[in-house]
Amino acid sequence: MRIYTLFTFLLAPALFGQTHSACDLVTQGEADALLGGSSRQIAVGTLGCGYSYRAAGVRLSITVMNLGAAAKQAWDGLKDQTSKAKWMVGDEAGMGSSAYAELIKRSAESSAGKCGFVVVKGGNVLQFFVTDDAEKQDIAGKKEMLDKLRPLALKAVARL
Repeated sequence: MRIYTLFTFLLAPALFGQTHSACDLVTQGEADALLGGSSRQIAVGTLGCGYSYRAAGVRLSITVMNLGAAAKQAWDGLKDQTSKAKWMVGDEAGMGSSAYAELIKRSAESSAGKCGFVVVKGGNVLQFFVTDDAEKQDIAGKKEMLDKLRPLALKAVARL
């Protein structure tokens, strides 16, 4: 119930006042370079965008939520949940006004990997995540992918 409540809290304001498309923040070429091959762009409603490279089983997801004055509070809640789940890698300096990175390695608890950044810039909360398919290569849950995503996330945040 707590996750649903947080999602509802984030989603409702984000649908009103959305000014930038998440697909405008990362180019097709940048997504291809990050994922290692020719990816397919997937629009995910008004809040997000994704790029999928099926051959490797990896996906880049970008979400932009315009939350106005509640952005930092929402970010704090997300960071707290991430920390409690022991997924947080650490704070990221120079990426928006507040940012943290997370890394989820494949394990008995997680059949697929995930890495990414959650950022506050102005009244927006941005999320950049690379995930992999449990049936494919172990790519996303590695520090190398997080390091590869970092410069792209920095560029995308600057474009907002």
